[in-house]
Amino acid sequence: MIAVELLIEPLRQLVAALGTGVLAPGNPVERVRTDAAAVESVRRRSTSATESVRVRWDGAGAAGADDTTTAIQQQLSGLTDSAVEFSRLVENASRTVHAASTGLNGLVDSLERHVRDLTGGLASPAGLLAALPIAVEHLGRGVEIVSRARAELGSDTEALAGLARRTAPAEVTGVGYGDDPLSAAPTPGGVPITLPDGSVAYAPNQRAATAVRAALSQRGVPYVWGGTTPDGFDCSGFTQWAYRQAGVELPRLAQDQDTAGHPVSQAHLQPGDLAVWSGHVAMYIGNGQMVEAGDPVGVSPVRTSNLDQAFEGFFRPR
Repeated sequence: MIAVELLIEPLRQLVAALGTGVLAPGNPVERVRTDAAAVESVRRRSTSATESVRVRWDGAGAAGADDTTTAIQQQLSGLTDSAVEFSRLVENASRTVHAASTGLNGLVDSLERHVRDLTGGLASPAGLLAALPIAVEHLGRGVEIVSRARAELGSDTEALAGLARRTAPAEVTGVGYGDDPLSAAPTPGGVPITLPDGSVAYAPNQRAATAVRAALSQRGVPYVWGGTTPDGFDCSGFTQWAYRQAGVELPRLAQDQDTAGHPVSQAHLQPGDLAVWSGHVAMYIGNGQMVEAGDPVGVSPVRTSNLDQAFEGFFRPR
C-alpha cells in the first residue's frame, strides 16, 4: 500500500494545488452581480430624473449640468458592463479549473485501477517495475492537463488585468461652462483616450471621446481648401467631420463653430473642446495638445495665436 500511495502522490499534489474550481457561496461574482444590479438601478433612476429636468431647465447651466449628468450615467453604465465582464471571466476561470480538476481526479482513479490489475501487485520488484511506466505516463498526462489550464487561465488573467486598467479611478477634472456656477461641478473620471504621444487623456463623455478619436485617426491627411472628407480637409471641414462621427453637426465655417457650443476657459479645457479664431479652428485632445488641419492634419501644443487672426475663445460643442 505504501508503494501504491507513493506512485499516486504526485497526481494528488497536482489536484491539491489546482483546487476544485467550484465557487463557494458568497463568492466575489455573487457580490459583484449584486452591486452591479444596484448601480444599474441608480443609473436608470438618474436617467429618468434627468429627462424630467430637461423639459424644465434651459440655458448654459442646464446644458452644462446635462453634459455632466450624461458623463456620470455613462460611467455607471460602464461600471455595470465591467461587472458583467468580471463575472464572465471569473466564471470562465472557474470552469477551466473545475474541468482540469475533474481530469486529474480521473487520472488518479485510473492509476489506482491499473495498479490493482497488475499481476502480483507491487509486492515484488517485477510488479513495481511494471507499475512505474504507467505512473509516469499518468503523471505526464496530468502535467499536460495543468499546462492547458494554465494557458487558458493566462488569457483570463490578461483580460482581467485589462479590465482593471480600464476601470481604474481616473483623475478628477473640472467641467467649466463660462461663468455659470451651476455648471462648474467636476466630472469624476471620464472616457480614456490614448494620445499619439502615449499619454492618456479623459474626455467628459463618449460623444467627445468619439470626436477626438475620429480626429486623431485622420493625422497625415493633406490640407485641401474647402475639403470636408478624408481625401482632404480644411480646418473647419476637419472638425465638422470629426464631430459628425459622434452624431453632432457643427456649422461649416470656423468662425461660426463657436455658436454650437458653450465658452470654456483654458483652465477648464477637456478633450473635444474647440479653439476658434476668426478664420481657423482646432480641437483640444487633452494634456495640453490639440489636433488641427494643417498641411497635413497633425497634433500641436495648445495656443491662442494663429497668424493675424482674432482668437474668439475655447468652446465645448453641445
